[in-house]
Amino acid sequence: MNVEIPAWYCDTRAEGMGEPGLAHSFVGALATALTAPAVTAVRGEVDPVELMGASGFAFRVFVNEVFCPSAMSMFSFRDILPEAVEQAGLTCRAVHRLRDEEEVEEERRGEAHAAIAEAAGRGVPAVVWDVAEAEWGVVTGLDEEAGNYFVLTPGNGPGILPFGKLGRNGIDILSVLIPGEPNGRTGETIRHRALAAAVAHADGEEWTDRPRYANGRAAFDLWAELLEKWALLAGAGKNADLAPQVPECAGYYARITGGARCYARDWLERIAGSDEHLKQAAATYARIADCLRPQWETFPGELDPAPDLLGDLAGRVREAGRLEAEAIDHVRNHLTAVTAE
Repeated sequence: MNVEIPAWYCDTRAEGMGEPGLAHSFVGALATALTAPAVTAVRGEVDPVELMGASGFAFRVFVNEVFCPSAMSMFSFRDILPEAVEQAGLTCRAVHRLRDEEEVEEERRGEAHAAIAEAAGRGVPAVVWDVAEAEWGVVTGLDEEAGNYFVLTPGNGPGILPFGKLGRNGIDILSVLIPGEPNGRTGETIRHRALAAAVAHADGEEWTDRPRYANGRAAFDLWAELLEKWALLAGAGKNADLAPQVPECAGYYARITGGARCYARDWLERIAGSDEHLKQAAATYARIADCLRPQWETFPGELDPAPDLLGDLAGRVREAGRLEAEAIDHVRNHLTAVTAE
């Protein structure tokens, strides 16, 4: 039993513009799941700009104190992930088991397996955490006799995941989301909820595991500090003090956050209409995207880049953070004006 999905979803328009596209694996997995014929039949084709804007991921930023890639999954799965599916216009069946819920592990794994099998029988894939390399992927079906799920993951193509590894594949957290039927949310409701989520995230109201991690506006300061410390080490010839994966992880941060701001620009331009607050927010996000572009275009791939290069990148991140606060104030002013009407 397998759902036919051609490949992992790629935003060819964004990539054709030299932009990272759907770099966060959750949104990439959701976009991929939404390409299944049984899903497009009830909600239409995938629009990556709408998906990023409506889900709030166009406005999110996550940073860890040592550039650990875990930052991109350090948020409340229960609060954010089902809402992202609902904001795509569909109901969502979600099954989670987090680290502090060992007593319900078997129950939740059984519930998740049954949900995946039922959905696959209807031609609907599941978005699942950690099917490979601590990223989100898509479960497209299963082979009960062999005891395997069929999976699709970013960069790796089709694969299999043994039943016993669901929620136990290295990062022992269970998260399964299955798109359902149209939920009736209006465009106005979706836009308002997304903009409110953008403000809440910027203000640090979405949970993260502080102080090792930062999100919202505070994340830009931590990100800049990491680059500045790296520049100091590079200038002193002490790059060996850095973990060897730092350049790769720093580039990963740049692609996800920079790509997100490109979508924030595009989505706000689309929904702004004659609203001056949203038009100004869109213009500011365009500046943020330009400010961060060198982060993903020219980020050094080695531990000993020129300190001046790292200093320039750090300055650009600080400027992006300043502009982020400005953009969010425009969004906040829009929400205040709408509420007052």
